[in-house]
Amino acid sequence: MYKRILVAVDDSATSNAALDEAITLAKALGAALRIVHVADEAPVRSTVGLEALLDVAQVEEAMRKAGKALLEAAVKKAADAGVQADSALLESDNKIELAHKRVAEWIVEGANAWQADVIVAGTHGRRGFARLFVGNVAEDLVRLATTSLVLVRGK
Repeated sequence: MYKRILVAVDDSATSNAALDEAITLAKALGAALRIVHVADEAPVRSTVGLEALLDVAQVEEAMRKAGKALLEAAVKKAADAGVQADSALLESDNKIELAHKRVAEWIVEGANAWQADVIVAGTHGRRGFARLFVGNVAEDLVRLATTSLVLVRGK
């Protein structure tokens, strides 16, 4: 069945449920597991005048650091469950690309580059103000994914 499972995480409850599902699948199928997080800097870069209020480079570095910590914790969770996983922080140095690329596009490109058989993701990620910027990643994944897709609902 699935030999290469990619799961996207963002530290939300549904993302954590998706990680649990991906770990369960990988363990049951003996599949390789890759855990990804998108360092979505577009909201920071596209908010007009924001650079006058804060150091954008410092915010972006904090986002990368938080993303790496999230991935380390997810890889440890997989290892604790007996599944070896690797991880990738998906980001770009290209400012134009950052401003125009949606989170789902990053995930699909990451899945294609790694040759994943299936993408696992939560149906809803971040909430509140952050979600205004993010949009509905799961809906975009349904439209863009070229592989099988497992969407996990939160509790």
